[in-house]
Order: sequence, then C-alpha cells, then structure tokens
Amino acid sequence: MADNNELSALTPHEAAGLVGVGVQSIRRWCEWHAIHLSSGASPGAGIPRRLTGRDIEVLKQVKDLRYQGLQTDAINDRLAQLAFPEIDTDSNITIDTAIAPHNAPDGLQQAPGMVAMIETVNAVQRRLEALERSASEAKQGQRDNIIMFGFGFIAAALMFLLLIVLAWLYGG
Repeated sequence: MADNNELSALTPHEAAGLVGVGVQSIRRWCEWHAIHLSSGASPGAGIPRRLTGRDIEVLKQVKDLRYQGLQTDAINDRLAQLAFPEIDTDSNITIDTAIAPHNAPDGLQQAPGMVAMIETVNAVQRRLEALERSASEAKQGQRDNIIMFGFGFIAAALMFLLLIVLAWLYGG
C-alpha cells in the first residue's frame, strides 16, 4: 500500500489520541491488522512507527469492531470488505468519513459517519440487552436463594418438632 510522506505521518501517541485508545492498543492492532495498514504502521526493527490518515480510519473501525466483541480474524475479514479513504495527514482538519462496503449504494457512501454511527448504536443496544438479561438473571437468582432458605428453615423447624414429639413419647 502506498505510504504518505514520512513528515505527514502520525506517531502512535498521536494516533492513540485520534482513535481514542491507548498507545499499546495501537501498536498491537498495527501488528494484528498489518495487512490493512500502510507499511509505516508495522515497520522493521529500529524504524519508528508512522501512521497515515487512512491508517487512523482503519484503526477507528478496528476499535468499533472490538467493541462489538469481534476477534482478530473476524475483524480482518470485515476490514477486507470495507473501503477506506486516502486522507492527507498534512492538514490539521479532522475528517470523519463513513466507511462503507465496496458494493454499498451511492447514497450510503455519501453519508459521512452514518454507517459507523449505526454500527455503534447497534453495538450499544446489544450491550444494553445483555445487561438487562444479566440483571434479570441476577434477580431470579436472588429469588431462588430466598425460596431455598425458606424451605431449609421449614425443614429445620419440622425436624425440631419431630425431636420434641419423640422425646415426649419416649419419656423425655
């Protein structure tokens, strides 16, 4: 893949700030998803890592896919289906461009941020549903524990009454 000018590329620290993750995540993702990034994102030993604007867009998508719970292989498969714009990192303007599949209708490719926003909303909705299920299961578990405690208390009371009756019958 073509690299932007070395002077216009970003450091991992700058990329981490733009993507919204830690520097170590950027470095790890550059290794795991190198096939989708510029050659400067995964340089050889002793060469500083430099990321292009396109790399930043790819890493933003990696972050979104990670939040959806996808693993590295699934993320690489999904990235292979997406088209990423070439962004000039010389300008100080932050560009938030939609990432749409190659075969998306023109209307989708012209709507900046819509695809990413929809995916983010869907991911948040799935997380909320999972939290609701978890809370419901926890509440049911509490009810079950209270019912079992009640049965145990009743069983102990019956055993105590049985012992009193037996003691009274046998002369106690």
